[in-house]
Amino acid sequence: MRSKITVFTLLLCAITVMGAGCISIGKKDSGPMGVFRSLDKGENWEAVSAFPTPQGVKSIAGIKVYRMFEDPSDPNAFYLGTRGQGLFYTYDNGDSWQSVPFFAGKFIYALAVDPKDKCSIYASDGVHIYKTTDCSRTWNLMFTEERANERFVSISIDNQNTKVVYAAELNGDILVSRDEGRSWQVIKRFGFQLQQMEVDHKTANRIFVASYRKGLYRSDDGGKNWTALNDELKKIGGDTFNFYRLVLNTSQKDSLYWISKYGILRSDNAGASWTELKLLTPPGAVTILAFAVNPKNANEIYYTGSQLGEKNVHIKSTFYRSNDGGVRWETKKLPTNTLPVMIKINAKNDSSLLMGFSILD
Repeated sequence: MRSKITVFTLLLCAITVMGAGCISIGKKDSGPMGVFRSLDKGENWEAVSAFPTPQGVKSIAGIKVYRMFEDPSDPNAFYLGTRGQGLFYTYDNGDSWQSVPFFAGKFIYALAVDPKDKCSIYASDGVHIYKTTDCSRTWNLMFTEERANERFVSISIDNQNTKVVYAAELNGDILVSRDEGRSWQVIKRFGFQLQQMEVDHKTANRIFVASYRKGLYRSDDGGKNWTALNDELKKIGGDTFNFYRLVLNTSQKDSLYWISKYGILRSDNAGASWTELKLLTPPGAVTILAFAVNPKNANEIYYTGSQLGEKNVHIKSTFYRSNDGGVRWETKKLPTNTLPVMIKINAKNDSSLLMGFSILD
C-alpha cells in the first residue's frame, strides 16, 4: 500500500508540471475545510489537500473532518474520519492523501490502528465494526449493531495485548473482543450516553470513558469494575459536565485533560483530582473541540476556542498556544474560517501540527 504513495506523488508532480488543474470534492460554497498543516508550531499554516488519483489530482479541501486518528507506530500516518464522505489516510504527514473505496460515502465514527501491526486497523461507520489486516486493501465485517438508533463512538486496542479490542456505544454499552475482533461480549452497560473511550497505554488494563452529561469513569481491570471520577468535577461546578473532549497526556503517566463547556481541566492522578487551566476566555464562553498536548513536552498545549451561533453555525474561532502548561497563552490566526475540530501533533517532529476543519450539519 505504501509503495503506491510514491507512484501517486510522482503523478502529482507530473500533473503539476503539465499545468493540469485540481479537481475539488465537496461543496464549493462551504469554504476551505479538510486539513491544514503547520511546520512551526502554529505560526504559519498551509492547506495539505492533495489527493492524487489516476484520473487527476483532486483535493480534500471539501471534506468535513469528524475525527483524526494517529498510527501509534508511525508518526507520519494519520487517518481522517469524515462526516459522510468516507475514510482518508496519509502516510507522509499530509503531503498527499488517499481514500478507502470500501467506506465511500460513509460517516466514520471510530478507528483504531494496532500499535504492533500498522496494517491491522479497526473502523466503524456507526452500525458496523470492520477490520483490515492488509493496510486498507480489503475489509471484513466483525460486528453489527442490530438495535436501531445505536452506534459505536470509540474503538480502542489494548497496548499490552493487541488481541484485546474495546468498543463503546452511544447508549453506554462497552464491548470487548479478546480474539482480535472475531467474537464480542458486553462487559458494562452504563445506561447513559457515552461520547468517548480511551485506553491508557501507560497503565495496563486501564480504560477511561467519558459521557455527554454524566462525567468520567475509569476501570483499572480491563472493564470488569468501574470508578466514577465525578465528585471533584462537581466541586468545580459550571458546565464541567457538558463534555467536549478527553485527551490523555502521553508524555506523563496518570495525566489527562477534561475539556468541557466550562473550559480545560488537568489531572495528574488519573482523574482523582483536577486543576483548572486559566484561559483567556471566561468559563463557558467558547466551544473547545480541537486540543492537543505535545507528546515530547507536556508544557506545550494547543487548543481552539470557537463561537457557534444558532444550529451550531460557526461564527469565529481563535487558536491558542501555551509553552508553560497553561499559565500564559498566545493567540494565533487560523488559516480558514470554518470550524476547527481536531489537532494532531507529529510524535517525531513536534513542530508539525495537523488541524482538521469542518462544518456541523
